[in-house]
Amino acid sequence: MQLKKFTGSLLFLLGLYLAFFMHSKIWYSFFVIGGFLFFDDINSKNNFSVLSNKKMFIFVFLIFVIFGVITEIVGNLWLEKWDSDFNSLEYIIHVILISYPFVCFFSLELFVFIKNIFKSKNIILILPVSAFVFGYINEIPNTFAYEWKYKNLPLGEFLGVPILISFLWLLILLTLLFERFFIKSKKNFRRTSPKASLIF
Repeated sequence: MQLKKFTGSLLFLLGLYLAFFMHSKIWYSFFVIGGFLFFDDINSKNNFSVLSNKKMFIFVFLIFVIFGVITEIVGNLWLEKWDSDFNSLEYIIHVILISYPFVCFFSLELFVFIKNIFKSKNIILILPVSAFVFGYINEIPNTFAYEWKYKNLPLGEFLGVPILISFLWLLILLTLLFERFFIKSKKNFRRTSPKASLIF
């Protein structure tokens, strides 16, 4: 197991531990960075890697940060549908600079990984289901840690997660619009078979 995959796995599991057992409000930062690193290592063997293009990574990172700021202004400040216990500095670091951009990168890497496995017409159905499940994977640990708290959302809850939020996670599929920015320089990658890359 390579260093990036090992580090990603460790951070991902640490995030889950902090959520489920320590009820820590910073669990999500470890979780999303870890998941991103893990899948970036796997996808790098299939001619895709967000970290392979540092300039584009920074550019897309800033786009995701802007998306996060807009989402927080609308959902948190304007509609007041969720909140957190972070102070101002923690909020900027863990929510704006880590949570939003890295959950987007995490999802992008995951969806590319899924597309490499299911190369068929069924991908049109598989990707929305994957986004829906991805949402619950992100939300369920938070029901133990409550890094963010939802308020007065309609449609009720399932497994402690607001049903409306679980459907809004489908919007994370929009990260695939940035896929092409990280597959241009195929010459920088060593060609390996898709099957082998899932393991090594």
